[in-house]
Amino acid sequence: MRKQSPELNEVRRKIIGLDPRLWINGWLLSTPEAYASYEKELIALDHALVGATSLGDGTLSGRELSYRIFGDEKFLSVDGDGRKLLHFMGLTDIVRCHPQAKLGLLHHIPRHHDRMRLVVSENLDPWLNMRDAMYLDGRKRILGERVHGVIFGTGYLVNDPHKLPDLLDTLGADEIEVLYWGDIDRAGLSILSKLVDETAGRFAVTPFAEAYHLMLERAMERFPDPLDNETTDQEAVPLAGLDLMEPLLKKREMAYLRDVVENSRLLPQEILTRSDL
Repeated sequence: MRKQSPELNEVRRKIIGLDPRLWINGWLLSTPEAYASYEKELIALDHALVGATSLGDGTLSGRELSYRIFGDEKFLSVDGDGRKLLHFMGLTDIVRCHPQAKLGLLHHIPRHHDRMRLVVSENLDPWLNMRDAMYLDGRKRILGERVHGVIFGTGYLVNDPHKLPDLLDTLGADEIEVLYWGDIDRAGLSILSKLVDETAGRFAVTPFAEAYHLMLERAMERFPDPLDNETTDQEAVPLAGLDLMEPLLKKREMAYLRDVVENSRLLPQEILTRSDL
């Protein structure tokens, strides 16, 4: 039997105000504490389902869809709280996102050039989006910048200092410039900083400025207060890479970025999708 109290009855009134699909199986009504724990996410889910038969239309990856709706790219991950919540509400099959691709190619570099500009991406979805823009759409520019190829670096690229140089050595180019693009958080900037140090004298590594500009623009629109961005457990990760970003960003952008990383917040690459490129 459900517990009765003015507070719980008020919560149930809020639940009934949501899309009926969220409570029709009875679980949410019988578990009002779940609403208290995930009120923000449930309201976001309710808004996303207005006039829609599914959550997403299949054009975004799971992480991109998750960030767009909930502001957390991991909420809809296989073991994430969002998937569990949908399961309990009987909505396991409501999510429509394109299947997570298995990494086949480490890089997409269509042609040899004596001078090459290559984008290295920390995460898989942005790499796939850039690769598809070049491979499927025939694009030669990413975010307005002329590039000759894209490389999936993973978050562990700097653990093997030979990995990227060995790949670039096979390209036979006289000059290579690497534009690095990753998450805006302590870990992402640390990877950038280490990559610059490890490759010094071999080839140039700089932040992919246009990508970071647009990430910050989107984040500042969504969360004017930088501390409203998602939190991380990276307090122990040393601050690094700020000196590499400062010359490329506007003062307002740099101040926002600094607040994000100094307070262990995160702007994921997935804030940008293929349509942004």
